[in-house]
Amino acid sequence: MDIQSFIQSGLLEAYVMGQCTDPERAEVERMAAAHPEVRAELEAIELALEKVALANAVPPPAGLRDQILERIQAEPPGMPAASAGRTFRLIPALGWAASILFGLALVGQFFSGRSEQERLQTRVTELEVQVKACETQRADKARLQQVVALLNDTTSRFIRLTDDPENPKATASVWHNPAKCEVAIDINSLPVPPAGKYYQFWSIVDGKPVSMEMIEYQATGGWQWMKCKGAAQAYAISEEDKPEGNLAPTVVVLVGPV
Repeated sequence: MDIQSFIQSGLLEAYVMGQCTDPERAEVERMAAAHPEVRAELEAIELALEKVALANAVPPPAGLRDQILERIQAEPPGMPAASAGRTFRLIPALGWAASILFGLALVGQFFSGRSEQERLQTRVTELEVQVKACETQRADKARLQQVVALLNDTTSRFIRLTDDPENPKATASVWHNPAKCEVAIDINSLPVPPAGKYYQFWSIVDGKPVSMEMIEYQATGGWQWMKCKGAAQAYAISEEDKPEGNLAPTVVVLVGPV
């Protein structure tokens, strides 16, 4: 039997639910140890069943454990089973002692269930972290695809921002697409910001600076893509002392006409 057929055979579900024979159990454990995909499917089935059990669980009444323990301490030994109408006489045919044991078993199951719930919550949290990582990777890929599309577009224009048009000591490379109103910044072309300082990107519209975004110096792939804000006559980069930037540029370090 191949791995996929084994996974679809129903043995994994039977194993998780404790319905396998000894040979079947041994076979499942052997396959899980030998094949990561079998082990992953087994874990997925366990998680799914745990979620179903958790969703349908009925918690015991509040204070059940304390009340049962109080009754144990209050009742003398040898209490007859015929205590009709007792709140905790859970199964009349069992008698009082059996009811106490049954109640304690329920309490133990309840606290065991809480332990399982905590373990499940830990696993769910781990999965949520993985999902966020995947979402981040997808977002990074999408941004890089936007940069590639902009650079390959023949209507995109190269703009060099400088600290001094006559004798530049620092520059930044920017590509601008006026038709799509998009900008791509080559982060690797930027000078390293001083310690405790942050770069903010500006669009100069009608002679006034309009904040676009903070520059992410660790941007994915060394590129940062952003949408324009208005018909820019120039772009500029300012040096700010706050990571969220400012409403107006503090110190403009690089600028270039569109």
